[in-house]
Amino acid sequence: MITIGARAHDFGRLPAEILASHIAETGIQCVQLAISKALPDAPRYPANIDVPAVTKAFEQHQIRIAVLGCYINPVHPDPETHEQELNRFEQHIQAAPEFNCSIVGTETGSRNPDCSFHPDTATEATYQLLRESVQRLVRKAEEIAAHSQPVIVGIEPVADTHTIATPRLMQRLLKDIDSPLLGVIFDPVNLVGKTGVASQDSFLDDCFASFGMHIVAIHAKDYRITEGSCGPIKSKSLPAGTGDLDWLGLFRRLRSIGKTDIPVLLEDLRPEEISATTSRILELWNQSALY
Repeated sequence: MITIGARAHDFGRLPAEILASHIAETGIQCVQLAISKALPDAPRYPANIDVPAVTKAFEQHQIRIAVLGCYINPVHPDPETHEQELNRFEQHIQAAPEFNCSIVGTETGSRNPDCSFHPDTATEATYQLLRESVQRLVRKAEEIAAHSQPVIVGIEPVADTHTIATPRLMQRLLKDIDSPLLGVIFDPVNLVGKTGVASQDSFLDDCFASFGMHIVAIHAKDYRITEGSCGPIKSKSLPAGTGDLDWLGLFRRLRSIGKTDIPVLLEDLRPEEISATTSRILELWNQSALY
């Protein structure tokens, strides 16, 4: 059975005990915790907080920390900042077992410091820089696994602007690094380009053929394609199950490969929207068993 979760920072930036209490009121069972976004004073490193106290706060409310969000730019154009970014992610890998967490997640960035579009992001040189960066992070995870619980480096591809912008590029990275400690955080909406996809079936088939068995978590939101002045354009995020994404088809494919126990993390929601969205997603999950 999938576990419905949420991003902790969608509830605001609060002390861990208060944050966990507010999340528990919605019935959420797990979270993606980005400490720099969710906790007071925006701590960038686990060493800046009392990790056991944070972990205890969530455990007391029976909320699992499913993913540590450490969203860096792993192809940052400035070498010094690039090194700092990788070091920060490594420190999250090191600390993950203390959070009882087995996934640390990031997107794949661009050649602009703020991860916005840059034409050089799509070059082979940028891909190779990303491969070297992710390989280093996976080696750190392998070091941790030798004496503690395994920690997976979770990579989230994003269409149009990021280094890993297509399912096939994600497949290439998985093959190039070839480690059980490299996984995919699948945000299907983020992999839909700004003008949409020609076919939901073809899109989902491509994603699952490219990296389905490596999915370790799902980010759940939605979108619609509307007609703008210059043609079709993708909307801003909508609550999962209210837009164009074929969630039923996605869940059916998850079931077909045995991925029935992963966290599905709701995104971009106000706390008051979570109950209805959770019910809608669980209904779609249950329907997917009938196909």
